[in-house]
Amino acid sequence: ASAAIKRYVELGNALNATALDAIGTKYVCLLNATELKAIDPPSLKLASLNPSACSQETKNVLYQKAKEAFSDQHHSPAYYELILPYLGGAPAADLKALSKDDVNMNVSTFVTLRRDSLM
Repeated sequence: ASAAIKRYVELGNALNATALDAIGTKYVCLLNATELKAIDPPSLKLASLNPSACSQETKNVLYQKAKEAFSDQHHSPAYYELILPYLGGAPAADLKALSKDDVNMNVSTFVTLRRDSLM
């Protein structure tokens, strides 16, 4: 799967919503840094990914992409639900800002947050 994804990107294909849905949560963790950077942030609005099982580096990159993708809804009550699958990569400053929005975070989400961000 990793080789197929790499070849797809090398051929100049974008990692858009269709490609991300094809890759799915199972294989999104196989993406390397170059492939992660090739993800078009708005495509995360249409893709259904859960990177909770990915490496911290992958979570960090995907969080930044998701933050950019959903930035137009940052002050919307739905923002938390949109960004939720990607919070495992959120830095401390973003978690602090989110806490001011009076979100109701469950324990299963809390335990997936970056340890350094919580400290």
